[in-house]
Amino acid sequence: MELMTFENKTPVGQGLYLGLPERRKFLVVEDDFAAQPVWEKIIKMVDPKALIFWATSEEGAEKLIVSRAKYGDAFDFVIADIFLSGPKTGIDLWKRFGNESMPFLFISSITHNKFAEMIGDRQDLYPTLIRKPFNVRECVDSLFALLKSKKYFTLGTRH
Repeated sequence: MELMTFENKTPVGQGLYLGLPERRKFLVVEDDFAAQPVWEKIIKMVDPKALIFWATSEEGAEKLIVSRAKYGDAFDFVIADIFLSGPKTGIDLWKRFGNESMPFLFISSITHNKFAEMIGDRQDLYPTLIRKPFNVRECVDSLFALLKSKKYFTLGTRH
């Protein structure tokens, strides 16, 4: 499985410069490749300079998160489907890596009650759920709100 950025189509680990602190880094974890251009549009509406990375499984996303962390260059935001290719879910990824500095936005057709049940004890860092089929405006508004809520972000700039 080749993981690529939308920005320059360079496979991760083959010449991709990892130290880009002035650009927000989004990880989209979705096994439906038809959603790729939609998410690129949504993210670019929120942050035109964003670097966007794609993984189709929890395992692939985990490898990207860990490899970037080695260089002190974490993702700023993760957008994940709950049910992915492979045995693990987007919630498994969130339970391992979700925190205030790397918030998660989930996209799924499950109910909010089922989502709360799957989140379990970690409701202190309760991630956002947008139900499928989703509305682009709702996704943009949710990303703006979540990015704005991060302590070191303001809309459009990082400090």
